[in-house]
Amino acid sequence: MDATLIEAVRRGSVQELQGLLKGEIDLHHRDEEGSSLLMIAAAAGQLSAVKLLLDAGSEIEARNKVGMNSLLLATAMRHQEVVQFLVKRGANVNAADEEGHSPLMIAARTGVAANVELLLKSGANANAANRWGTTALMQACRSWSISAAKALLDAGADPGASDVLGKRALSYAKEKGVPPPFLVRLLKGENSSAIGGPGGGRPPTGGDKSWWKFWEK
Repeated sequence: MDATLIEAVRRGSVQELQGLLKGEIDLHHRDEEGSSLLMIAAAAGQLSAVKLLLDAGSEIEARNKVGMNSLLLATAMRHQEVVQFLVKRGANVNAADEEGHSPLMIAARTGVAANVELLLKSGANANAANRWGTTALMQACRSWSISAAKALLDAGADPGASDVLGKRALSYAKEKGVPPPFLVRLLKGENSSAIGGPGGGRPPTGGDKSWWKFWEK
């Protein structure tokens, strides 16, 4: 793959990219990692380049050597606008990489609740597991992302599911220390509206309805 073209994509230089595309470039050509131009643009968070490449005929579900596609890469790099655009353009929200990691699992692991909520609304399977039995809820708990965990639980994620080692979501929440009380209570099935604030008291005030975010790291 031409280095000039790759750099134009990574920089999001639409004008330069448009000029290069007029030269009948093979949109299916890959770099040494098996990534297409669309994957490179998605991983770099270059929304304009992503739009241009899709309009030019790039394959939205193409995968690299480890099974990552554009949506998985954009999710892993926390590029919310690119994730939203790819989903809108019909990217498969349940397509997993070679290890079984879905976009929802990756979004939960990165702690980007907005991506978690978007993927769930778009039909992502809240209880899908990777090859080790790890679910998106377990990943959210590992990251102490209460907003993501709540969105997953509201969508029907099972807090009692176990991975291949028998670990459940609560065990993942304890991996890096004593987990936030709100997270533990959510996993135990307590209604978030009934959960108190720090120390078990009333939720913080100030007009923010998503008061559980107070605990997020």
